[in-house]
Amino acid sequence: MVLIKTSSGMRFNTAACMALLTMQALFLFVPPGFVQLHNMLLRPAVYAVLVASIAVYIGPGLRPVRKASDYNMLAIASVIMLGIAFLAVSFLFGVGINIMTVNSAVVARNLWERGVIVILGGFIRYKLIKGAGYKDRVPLIVLLTVALSGHESGLRMLIQSEVIVWAVFFESIFRPLVISSVASYIAVGGSLLSVILISFVYKMVPYLMPVMPDVSAITWSQITAGTAFVAALIFRFAANEKKGRSLSREKRIINLTRNPTLDYAVSIVIICVILAFFAGLFPIYPAVVLTDSMAGAHDRGSMVFVERISPDAVYNSVGKMAVIHFVGHNRIEYIHRVIDFVYDIDGERQYITQGDASVSADPFPVPQSDVLGVVRMSLPYIGYPHIFFRAIAESLLR
Repeated sequence: MVLIKTSSGMRFNTAACMALLTMQALFLFVPPGFVQLHNMLLRPAVYAVLVASIAVYIGPGLRPVRKASDYNMLAIASVIMLGIAFLAVSFLFGVGINIMTVNSAVVARNLWERGVIVILGGFIRYKLIKGAGYKDRVPLIVLLTVALSGHESGLRMLIQSEVIVWAVFFESIFRPLVISSVASYIAVGGSLLSVILISFVYKMVPYLMPVMPDVSAITWSQITAGTAFVAALIFRFAANEKKGRSLSREKRIINLTRNPTLDYAVSIVIICVILAFFAGLFPIYPAVVLTDSMAGAHDRGSMVFVERISPDAVYNSVGKMAVIHFVGHNRIEYIHRVIDFVYDIDGERQYITQGDASVSADPFPVPQSDVLGVVRMSLPYIGYPHIFFRAIAESLLR
């Protein structure tokens, strides 16, 4: 691997990142009629020029990186984890035909517009991070993570939309940023092939698999991004443990004292993600069954995981025998099963619900606007702490 001088090298690296960011910024203002031209010609050309410039300036040396086996195994393990997640979600929720693969021309176009960019971007990411000095590496990783995430299409759609479309945000911005972060992490110590492997597989799965799990785009984005993040997190802790075993107690304390920032940052991120999940900020959120009305399927004290459904998607997503989370006529939330449909005077579908342990249906139909989500799975007993503290809070408020 060829190292370049820090000053001139950082200027070159910064210029390359700025070129990528400038291209993303300009794309936000490209007229609709020129979007295809940008995706098919302009962006690949810019990436190709950057690859050629990097090969000339830094050198094409793609020699094996020393001690890269751990990072390479992380990339392979992460891909295996994604495959397991794919099979598990498909088993739980079923699969459907992927409309992105029904036409060979569409597949070829996605491979050109996205796949080629992922490969060229992997080379850019790898060479710039490897060629940077140690002190310049952190800001460079941040710039490359944003510049090579490929989120500009989603950002353009959000800017042009009058409301926040969460499906677009998670699929086109959140997921690419997480995958790009993991790819940059692997580029620090891994090989070029491992960087391209993690980027290509995670980004191109929705465009190449003939079938996809029968879940919403938001849910699938969370699954793929979460799998990549968890794999990197496991590797980080495993690497720390391995390093800790090789150090004496005194050296370990000194090491943690000198460089605690990354560990603190990872811990804060984990805590924030957990809090956000239980606060219901993710597309899949938890809810606790408070009564015995669903005994047998979801007993009292169970924690159910609900896939959030927008009012516009309820008609196609909720069928008979589905267990839904909804707001009842008295504005209290319930978890009951759909047993039938009725239609109001405006032709809007309303849902007849009933608890599995109840002898009669609920007295009021549930309009689509009051359906919060569909229950996907549950874990018994986990919700009892919530019930306990809820009872204490209610007794104090009386």
